[in-house]
Formats: sequence, C-alpha cells, structure tokens
Amino acid sequence: MSADAFRPIWVVPCYRHESSLRKFLPQLVATGIPILVVDDGNDEPLAPFEGADFIRSEKNEGKGAALVRGAHWATKRGYTHLVQIDADGQHSVSDALTMIAVAEKEPNVFISGFPIYDASAPMTRAKGREITRFFLWLETGLKGEDGLCGCRVYPLQQFLQVCQRVRTRRMGFDVEVIVKWIWQGYRIKQHHIHVTYPLDGISNFRMLRDNVGFFALHTRLCCLRILRFFYKRSLTKDLAIDLANSK
Repeated sequence: MSADAFRPIWVVPCYRHESSLRKFLPQLVATGIPILVVDDGNDEPLAPFEGADFIRSEKNEGKGAALVRGAHWATKRGYTHLVQIDADGQHSVSDALTMIAVAEKEPNVFISGFPIYDASAPMTRAKGREITRFFLWLETGLKGEDGLCGCRVYPLQQFLQVCQRVRTRRMGFDVEVIVKWIWQGYRIKQHHIHVTYPLDGISNFRMLRDNVGFFALHTRLCCLRILRFFYKRSLTKDLAIDLANSK
C-alpha cells in the first residue's frame, strides 16, 4: 500500500461519556485525521461537534457493535484503517499517533495498544488484565498480549473479515477479536500507550453481567482452541461459525 493510499480514521464509540468526549475531541481534531463518533444509543442523541462526523444507533448495542457499524461506514467512504480510541480521554493521543505511523509502514498489521498505567489506575483493573492475559495465552499460545486495551489500529478489510467470526458485541469484543485475528493467521503487533483514568470518569462495566460474560467467552474460546488440535484448521473455522450461529 502506498502512502497516498493510507487513509486512517478515528472511530470513537460513545455511551454515557458525552461530557468527557467534548473535552477530548479537540485533541483528535488537532491531529488532522478524520473522526467518526458512534453514538451507541445514548438517551439523548449526541450534539454535533465541528470537525467530527456522527452516526447513531437507536439503542445501546455494545462497544463491538459500535465499532463494526463505524467500520462499515468508513469502508464505504474509502478509509483503509480504523483507529479505535475510547471516548473518555484515557488514552494518550500522541502515543496513538505513533501507532498510526507504525500502521502506515506495515498496513496489513493490527497494531494493538499495551497499556502503561499511571497512579490513577484502579488496582482491580490491573489485576483483571493479568487474568485476561493468562486466558489469551491459553487461547492463542502467545504470552503478554493485552486483550482489553481500547486503543488499536485495524486494517479495515481484515477487521471486517474477522468480525464475521466474532460473536461478542459488548465488553468481550476486544478480547475475542484478538483471538480470532490470530486464529486467522493475520499479523499483530503491540505498542505501548499511556493510560490515565479520569477522576470523574464513568464506567460502563457491570460487575456481575460483564464478569459472567467474560467467563462464558473464555470458556468458549478455550474449548474451541482444544478442538483446533483435533481438526484441520478449515474445519475448525466452520465449526466455530456453526457454534456461534447456534447460540
């Protein structure tokens, strides 16, 4: 891909983070890279912001669903890379720009953020990520992958292909898309990104619902990986699709 053909776009899913989004968007506008905000069913539609496009889902469908919706919108308009970043402003924009520069040099590689926390990070978040990294090792054989960082650069064509095999559309989406990306044989690289949790931040994480969801997701993925040892890869892909469609 030539430099002229490289067309990234910020895609920002937003649910219940309008206040922090308004503070954060000027940083993205200043980069000169186009911006798409996906209103994921907020009670009141997000107000327009100069320099950003907005699309809306009438009901809250989840972060993954918002990203897929944004990916289809961006692909139709000729963008080549989706730059995922959270609406609460916790990710370093300068680090994200470095990730975009890496993607421009290696346009077929998924650049996944690896969080570097400051003192604002809750201890429960850090410990929870260690558990996720353990399960990712079981599911992919790779050590040290972070499956929960919300800042990533996806090649759009491969992203939409992988999403056809990703069942989860809420909190577990970020985890499952990494696993399915690796199972597809596509390349992935990690890049450090500094993360700050806003003092007045609002979390959409629901302790019971989302922990149960993560447990079910990792159980399914671990079982599917075991099956991959006994079946040819092409058969296992078909089996994974059948299992997902049967739910």
